Amino acid sequence: MIVKKNSKFALVGHGLILYKLANLFKINGLSKPIVITHQKKLHKRDLLELSRFNNLHIPIEKIEREFLTYYVKNFDLKVVKKILEKNKITHIFSCSSRFIFKEGILKKFKRKIFNLHPSILPKERGSGVITYRILNSNFFCAGTLHLINDKIDDGDIVLQSKKLPVSSKSLPLDMIKKTNGIYLKILKKFIKNIVKEKKFSLRKQNNKNSTYTSRFYTDIMGAIDWNLKGEDVKKFIQSCSIPYSGAFCFIKYKNKLIKLRIFKINFARTKKKNHPNLVGKIFYHNKKILKIFAADGFFTINLENVKFDSKSRILKNKVKFLGKTLFNKPKNLIRAKTFTPKIFKYR
Repeated sequence: MIVKKNSKFALVGHGLILYKLANLFKINGLSKPIVITHQKKLHKRDLLELSRFNNLHIPIEKIEREFLTYYVKNFDLKVVKKILEKNKITHIFSCSSRFIFKEGILKKFKRKIFNLHPSILPKERGSGVITYRILNSNFFCAGTLHLINDKIDDGDIVLQSKKLPVSSKSLPLDMIKKTNGIYLKILKKFIKNIVKEKKFSLRKQNNKNSTYTSRFYTDIMGAIDWNLKGEDVKKFIQSCSIPYSGAFCFIKYKNKLIKLRIFKINFARTKKKNHPNLVGKIFYHNKKILKIFAADGFFTINLENVKFDSKSRILKNKVKFLGKTLFNKPKNLIRAKTFTPKIFKYR
């Protein structure tokens, strides 16, 4: 497959990598791409969650100032046909897109829609890759550029990185940064091939080796099960940490439930196991730390790594934690349920 120098791209999605790719087209003398993104009201999540991470977030307003940008509710042929035809678009590149490419688009742009995925495909198809990778102690980062077809992350591989190891203490933020670096290298090679009109050697995926991870909604699926082994609890909290909204639990105080979001926890294993009725109970508290019984040891939480919900934030240094229990109701403990809530914080 060869992508001609005069090809005109529509970049579909949002975020830092989309912005960097758009600039790569521009600085290499290729046709300036257009950007098609979701409605502005849905960009509020990025502003709230990622704006404090300058190396992860590019406001859509900045992209809009530099590149012709269209906002659409969904990405099907009826909605975007006029946009694509008006701008003489020949190829589409998906970057953190929230859209599902429907049959009409797939047919019109057959083998001309590209996507970046943060794994060595066909392994780890789907969403929530980094969260599940931390849960399974697979501490590496990777990237694949592939074509989009009518199946999830199933299209032919265009370019692919090797696995790059990362520290077992890595937070999702660290792994996203590392993955973005991998993406940038892949994109530079992609653009270089276009400039030289060099042939891409496509490679079919071996479906026998494929695995799949479903989307992980931190605000719903981030409930902590304190009855798990200590290391498993620690890993779960690590997987939901920044830039995501944190693993959560509740504490009862003056007949009210206070929600805590925990971003980091330390665990110490002991030879003697604790009785199940003690698990989650706080046995030490001062102004800086909490100590909590685990099934096979104890946890230490620095209160700097805890965020209280807005209503109870003022109580942070007033609540008497000693002897109270951190918990989640069974209905909160969702682990692998596939659904799409109307409002969510997602991967």
